[in-house]
Amino acid sequence: MRERKTREEKMSLVQQKLEEGVRQIYDSDKYKEYIRAMSKFPSYSINNCILIASQYPQASLVCGYHTWQKEFNRTVNKGEKGIMIIAPIRGKCLVEEELFDENNRLMRDGEGNPLTEWVTREYQSYKPVYVFDIGQTSGDPVPSLATTLEGDLEGFESLKEALFSISPVPITFERIQGSAKGYFAPSEGKIVIEETLPPRQMIKTMIHEIAHAVLGHGGKEDKWGRRTREIQAESVAFWVCQMVAPDMDTSEYSFGYISGWSSGRDISELKENLDLIKQTADGLSQSIEERLKEMKKDRQEMAKVSEPVPEYPRRKHHR
Repeated sequence: MRERKTREEKMSLVQQKLEEGVRQIYDSDKYKEYIRAMSKFPSYSINNCILIASQYPQASLVCGYHTWQKEFNRTVNKGEKGIMIIAPIRGKCLVEEELFDENNRLMRDGEGNPLTEWVTREYQSYKPVYVFDIGQTSGDPVPSLATTLEGDLEGFESLKEALFSISPVPITFERIQGSAKGYFAPSEGKIVIEETLPPRQMIKTMIHEIAHAVLGHGGKEDKWGRRTREIQAESVAFWVCQMVAPDMDTSEYSFGYISGWSSGRDISELKENLDLIKQTADGLSQSIEERLKEMKKDRQEMAKVSEPVPEYPRRKHHR
């Protein structure tokens, strides 16, 4: 019973640290600089978000070819293929319309022909346009609230193996085009992680993408928008890291990442999702801890089996 209480106390401390850390980001100059830059990126409709995700799953920040040049002093890399979205076209045209009286009756001339007039009307149509992700461009850096987690991590290989075991979908390591460190592709049922990440960042990213999969993000039953999905996944990642590897502090990355996806200068979205985040993080951390114990036990058993049998000197027999 004492063990469970200790775990609950630990979960409570992690929650407090998460809320306070995200709140502090909003008061920093770094946040102001970030918001100024982010305000230049357009918001896309849900249909365009689906189009972007289907063509370029690792997309993070996208805008048009000329916008990258004018607003951010970045150029699209040679040979990059654009991401097609649908853009509205508004225009005006002259149309001939019939005239009606105050009783909504068609007006006619002396010969009985309908009276008409030419009027200017606005219309809206759509056309395909192409945008590019930041990973397809080069130039001046764009402000970010998240800082890559550097350095080695004790027990890295064991944690990595445990995450492979508990992930609900296969995990592969590849070179990812663009700035994304990893992504969950629900349509393909897999997680892809950038293979060159340093150990700390790799473990954190694996947990983040596993959280997406466990929470069913991108699936048929998914009711969340992308903003909420990212807040949920990164909060779970921070929480799990605190539970299974206390010396692996992801604060400098996680707090900035969550703040960047929040819709305003408060933690209301985080609070609204805390129960789900806490429940998911608790379940994942327990699964990882159990798997690590099993792996440790297996290694100990293997060590026993492979221990050399001691050889004793044979007694000499004298005739």
